[in-house]
Amino acid sequence: MSVLETNASSTISNDAAACYPTMQSSSSGSEPSNIPIPPVAPNYVDITEVFAKEAQKIMPGELAMLETFELVNSINALEIMDLKMDTGLLDMLSHDDEFDTKANRTAREVLAVMDELLAMEMSWHTGGALSQTVFTCIYIEQALSNFNGDLSSAHFGNDSHDVPTPSDGDMEGLFVHVVLRQFVLGIIKSCDLSRRRLQCNEILEDEDIVTQTYSLDLMQFVPVAKICSGLDDAISKMQQLKSDIERQHIDGREKADLLGCIEGCIARLELRSLMIMALDSADDAPETQMELLARADDRIQKVIRTNSLAEPIPAAFSIAIQGRLECGMPPRPKVDMSFGDAIATLERLINGTKDVLRINDYGSLGDITAYFEEFGMRRPAELPYVRCQLFKRFLVHRKILGKFSMRDAVIADITDLCCPSPALFAMDDSHPCLQALELFLSRAEACFEGLFSIMCHNRSRLRQRLCSALLDWDSLQVDSEHLESRVDMLEFSPLLPTVASGEEGLRALPLSSWVYFRKLQIMSWIIFMGFELDIYRLDEWPLMLWYGDYILGAMDSHLARIETILEVTSTTKQDSAGKARKAKKNKGTTNTKPAPGVSSPSQESIMRTRTWIAQLRSQTAVYKELYHGYMCFMAALVLAGCVRSLTVSPLDTSRNEYTSPELWYRLRLKPFSTIGVPEIPTFETYQRLSDLRDWQIDSLLENAQLSVNSARNMTEWSKLKSEQQVNSKLVQESSAKMRRCLARSCVGMNVAISVLRQMKLQPHSFAEENKLKISVLHDDFHPFFPVLSVLTRT
Repeated sequence: MSVLETNASSTISNDAAACYPTMQSSSSGSEPSNIPIPPVAPNYVDITEVFAKEAQKIMPGELAMLETFELVNSINALEIMDLKMDTGLLDMLSHDDEFDTKANRTAREVLAVMDELLAMEMSWHTGGALSQTVFTCIYIEQALSNFNGDLSSAHFGNDSHDVPTPSDGDMEGLFVHVVLRQFVLGIIKSCDLSRRRLQCNEILEDEDIVTQTYSLDLMQFVPVAKICSGLDDAISKMQQLKSDIERQHIDGREKADLLGCIEGCIARLELRSLMIMALDSADDAPETQMELLARADDRIQKVIRTNSLAEPIPAAFSIAIQGRLECGMPPRPKVDMSFGDAIATLERLINGTKDVLRINDYGSLGDITAYFEEFGMRRPAELPYVRCQLFKRFLVHRKILGKFSMRDAVIADITDLCCPSPALFAMDDSHPCLQALELFLSRAEACFEGLFSIMCHNRSRLRQRLCSALLDWDSLQVDSEHLESRVDMLEFSPLLPTVASGEEGLRALPLSSWVYFRKLQIMSWIIFMGFELDIYRLDEWPLMLWYGDYILGAMDSHLARIETILEVTSTTKQDSAGKARKAKKNKGTTNTKPAPGVSSPSQESIMRTRTWIAQLRSQTAVYKELYHGYMCFMAALVLAGCVRSLTVSPLDTSRNEYTSPELWYRLRLKPFSTIGVPEIPTFETYQRLSDLRDWQIDSLLENAQLSVNSARNMTEWSKLKSEQQVNSKLVQESSAKMRRCLARSCVGMNVAISVLRQMKLQPHSFAEENKLKISVLHDDFHPFFPVLSVLTRT
């Protein structure tokens, strides 16, 4: 026997051997054994003094390592001696063998396990891995380990041939092996249905939700009808048990609690059955799924009322199960969620899904865009399943809402915004520009579909993807301008007379006008989300507010141009109609001929576009007023020496060695540096326009308050008369939510401005150690316009 073996045999005690009850001695003979060999317990030697002495020889900043020591090894070394990093130690930490899944449990304990499983499922929907949530339940592990494709094999117990069948008088066995078992199977099937739904491009693996199953079969091929049938059978047995107990002439608290537990079990089983059917009918008619989700509300209230009867069983959940999963990751702690948070998450899941099902109420792509924008700004953010459901409901078999193609959607959106001639999209096959127009529409389809797909991502990823999509839209604008500059296309954009003297006239250019508007819209979202996600530092706020105001100004000018073209087109159309009626009256109808040229849009289309643009301009005006108020507010803080600025205040001395104001300017505006139109103003232009030398703090704060109050009064842009409405009911609801959030942002900023005015600040009056404490508040305010809170440091 070697020295190592001798030391090992002398140090292994009976207690240590008991830690490995499943491990046996190696079999005799020459055949290799498949029985696992128990780990060798080494002789531990205290090397603390030796280690400390050697460590003193290492200079600060020096790293002692071998040449083969790589970065991966250094990361792993950070967790040396941490028990959770060694899956082999899980057997020492595990006491799963002490928990008997076949043992009978009281109704209170079964309620607790069911509620904990619900919390685990909701924890998974909010980003936790299955190994840290649902798979930590020993009942789940037993059911999945025994499952061999036949649903009857998924039972509790280590022996796959020993199927527990409770007798009629075994009430506690009924709770465990019928009620809890069917509920566990329902949880597994719910996770399977949700997981398959979540595997799409709009949901990012390991970022939004973890769909890894660690090679476990979540009963994917088990029909939903069988799961629901088992749940219904359990409900029937509970109802029969409830009737039997009610007939007993026994009064008292114990009977009332038992009846309450039975009602709680029935409510949980019914809720699980409804959830499974709703998940399975996700692609069906929205009315079917809406009805199922509406019926779930009553069951949720019953679940809440009976939660107080539950008695938790902590031993039913264990992280040691992770060591038995096919996972290369070290064990991680269980994700805990309170019952109240779980119910709130479940209600968010149901309400969000019901809201998405109403998307069929939309009438135009402008409506859908407004809804997608409001959907992404919700707080708390919608769950990954709801966001996935939104895009799958929006785009069904490559068709918008399963009704019309993306090509039709693009044409409809161009028509709603720019109201071009109907002949533009009805070219004859012999038209020389038909092929170029088809190519443009194909590219526009891809950009438009990609835009809606991106808007279903989480907010951080959404902003990143929008920066990439912006390049595609800029390239599309170049293509549209080349297309509309062709001589054969000028007939669809005739030269329109203008009121101003000295101008040659305007051309409608509907294709490039539509692309430019969408591109400006994306640019504004990128800027807005920088404030929402706290990407900008406080000393970068003056710059980004100024650039945001610049983009909003370009958008307002562009919408004004479209509006002017509409007015001229409408006037020209009315004049032509009047002349035609007059000629018809004077000459009769025998010799009249249609006027040459391209047909004009209908008066109804012009009115619809005019109303839609009026709403867009009103929204843009509100944003501009708010931005102006924020800019004046920040300028006052800069003058008071409370906030640094690229042009007024010197940069932080710790950064002067690595950067300059101009470089900082270019880096912050880098996402827009490759955009052709609108071009980024030069740094010198920004310096000139942001010069505050002629301003006073009181004047700036007064202007800020006037702008914020003006924005507050303008937040009613979607409140139009019924005959002027172009939005669907759901868009009006979304706009109302955003109006309320904007109003709260206006009120919050008004309060901050009033507080600052009362401080009677003087230019550069605050020393470095006495600066104001400025914090950014997001709660209950519009995500694009967080409120600045100003307090004096104590």
